[in-house]
Amino acid sequence: MQHQGVIQNNSYSLLSNGAWHHVTMRWDATAKTMTYSYNDKDPSTGNAQTPVGTKTVSIDTTKIDPNNTGYARWGFTGSTGTNWENNLVIFEQVPGVVNSSASVTATDLTTDKVIAAGDTVTSGDQLQLAYKLNYDSGSQDWKDIVAKIAVPNNMTVSYARVTYADGKSELIDPGTISAQMLKYQLTHDLNGTNAPATITIIGNVMGVKNATTAVAAAKSTFNGSNALTNATTPNFTISAASNWYLRLFFGTAANGTKTSQMDLDAVKDTTLTGHFTYSLTSTASDAGYGGTAGKAVTLRPTVNGQTQTSTTAGDGGTFSYTVPASLLLPGANTVTLYAIYNGGTNVSDVIKATINVGSLTFSNVTSNIAFNAELTGTAATIAPSSQPNISVADTRVTGKHWALSASLTGLAASFPGEVVYQPGNGNVTTLSNQDAAIDTGDSAATTTVSKQWSSTWTDSSSKGLFLKIPSATTAGNYDGTITWSLKDAPS
Repeated sequence: MQHQGVIQNNSYSLLSNGAWHHVTMRWDATAKTMTYSYNDKDPSTGNAQTPVGTKTVSIDTTKIDPNNTGYARWGFTGSTGTNWENNLVIFEQVPGVVNSSASVTATDLTTDKVIAAGDTVTSGDQLQLAYKLNYDSGSQDWKDIVAKIAVPNNMTVSYARVTYADGKSELIDPGTISAQMLKYQLTHDLNGTNAPATITIIGNVMGVKNATTAVAAAKSTFNGSNALTNATTPNFTISAASNWYLRLFFGTAANGTKTSQMDLDAVKDTTLTGHFTYSLTSTASDAGYGGTAGKAVTLRPTVNGQTQTSTTAGDGGTFSYTVPASLLLPGANTVTLYAIYNGGTNVSDVIKATINVGSLTFSNVTSNIAFNAELTGTAATIAPSSQPNISVADTRVTGKHWALSASLTGLAASFPGEVVYQPGNGNVTTLSNQDAAIDTGDSAATTTVSKQWSSTWTDSSSKGLFLKIPSATTAGNYDGTITWSLKDAPS
């Protein structure tokens, strides 16, 4: 029990003071030394700081591993007398399992400037926080990562998305933020081939009227089942906001709203309209606000988190902004707008529109269909080895309809048989080089057209694709191409 390399001072509170303390341990296998630093990070922010002490101790491996196995059991221990207390340890990183790290870059998108600690931003400016989660090395994937992102005070979030190294991404609902905390579990583990992951958050900072506002650094943690790390935003100051309140709304003056939703059947240019007002009261409601229409303002738009060119809304208090079709994607698109006046002295709140772009597509089409049978000299109807999987994804607005058809080309003219589709009601449709009706439907998430198609043929009530051959059919291999067509159809 001869302790070497003790870090100490004359105070009992060096360790036992009810607070967390950070320790980093580094093993040098060549030199057979352990180096450890105590209080080398601020536990509240995760930022590096000058350690209270650093020691390096030589380790006699013949004592801890006398049989030279290459393994040793290690951990933490302690002792007490009649007085005792709980001592708690949390492992951030365990060498060889997962080595990970995280960083955050704060950018003022309004001025296109990276924010450093102590900088000042203008009230109303649009900020972007980009959290980068790195997988540095390890024997395991970094698993089950839960991001607990502390959004800086005085910042409202309008857009959030996580993007992985393989190009996959997913939107995060800003509505889940509670008490300036955004909690989200990543749907993918990180490893050497799928890292880093980037969580992008965009919003606006609003200062206090007629006073500067100090915003403290905000520490976020990223906890996996086998590693955790953190990243902290810089502290900054928001300049004083004007006493005048500039407000921006969708809709008409009598029915102003801060959110809007539009449903499109396809990607196309889409125009958002609304109005803006000025008022000296902070209690004006969205509708019947009692404000006065002001002079021209500058609109600052973003589409799916990407800042777009500013535009001017003229005198009279109304605005329109057209979202180009080239910026819209299938599914949900997020558009945010806020207005500034007098060089940023007056800044409105952010308003958000959700543009849902529907689409009509195949979600699955089986590549190959095979009909295999032994000829018996009699006419027969043959089911395929397995019926094809034909699925339709329709995310258009409710009330739309679609029609599915199929045609068959390339089958040798010498083949005496035919491929037919049976809907199961006794009818039989022969597939040829003309489109043959297969099915119809209306907008739904996904429809598996072939879900009830029969794997065997019984009679005309069997449903699906079948091969009909006459008695004179000769043995051989015959190939053809089925073309599936999916079209918008009237109700």
